[in-house]
Amino acid sequence: MIMAGSKRILAIIICGLAIATPLLARAPQRNLQTIEEEQQFLYYFYEAQRLIHCNEIEQAKPIVEFCYLLNPDDATINNYMGYYAKDDGEDEKAIGFFQRAFQLNPDEYWYNYNVLLLQTENKKEQKTAIANLEKITKTNKTNAELYDLLQKAYVNTQQYRKALLLQDQIDTITGYNAMSAMQRYRINVMMKNNKQAIYEIDRYLAIDPNDYQFQVFRLQLYEQTHQPPHKMIPAYEAVLKIDPRNTMIMNNLAWNMALLRKDLLRAEQLSRTTIMREPTNPIYLDTYGWIMYLLGDCDSALFYIERAIQNSNGQADQEIKSHYREIKRKCK
Repeated sequence: MIMAGSKRILAIIICGLAIATPLLARAPQRNLQTIEEEQQFLYYFYEAQRLIHCNEIEQAKPIVEFCYLLNPDDATINNYMGYYAKDDGEDEKAIGFFQRAFQLNPDEYWYNYNVLLLQTENKKEQKTAIANLEKITKTNKTNAELYDLLQKAYVNTQQYRKALLLQDQIDTITGYNAMSAMQRYRINVMMKNNKQAIYEIDRYLAIDPNDYQFQVFRLQLYEQTHQPPHKMIPAYEAVLKIDPRNTMIMNNLAWNMALLRKDLLRAEQLSRTTIMREPTNPIYLDTYGWIMYLLGDCDSALFYIERAIQNSNGQADQEIKSHYREIKRKCK
């Protein structure tokens, strides 16, 4: 065995190239009896690391497994075995490897994090994950990653109020940002607290009004909660400003303008653009026909509503049929 405190030549592995460099021996984690066993282990250990560094993960797997047979008491090898077990869908086995890695090297934070992460992702381990994370966050009050895992476990177990309260703690560490706004939005949606979810979206958009993702989320939530046209119109306008070629947004904006009988000339322009791009889309044809009716052009209205019905392949919805009847009745 090499004596502690002596210098050991370790290989810093770069893809395709090994550079020898002297480093102090690390704390022994091995139970190898001879120098030959030690050298054999080191050879395969660094070959596995080289392959992993070169992203040849599958090629490294049998070598890692052989290293484990040579020495099951190496923390790094146990950690690698945990990753392979996770990839194979063997979560309980993976947790065991990660726990063993942490026992062998308790100074390595990520070994324990891997255990907590897997417990959080495993439905059977949710209670254990929460108990462990609640305990560890009491002494790690500035670790946002651990709070993120605990929040995920709370959400997984439908403890939404706890998850929201925890976001306040996370924000004190990371600051309020797009991720925290998204979490607040998502959790409120899960709680069916749509009013608060909209507030969280609006709160972030006040900081970054050009964030397309948040504009779309607000719009989707407005649509799901059937917000009135006077709220829908500015929401559609905001998305169209960022994505001016979005045909569906154009149609829906024009339709909401029609519902309010507001700015019908612009509504007509928007709707005309949609049918120029998609001349057989029955929804767009119906929108344009109805706007023409509101503008007093009965002939055009009837023409486009009839085309909407024709292009519905016999499955025109009740709204299109209702528009057709209304136009036929009023335009005699």
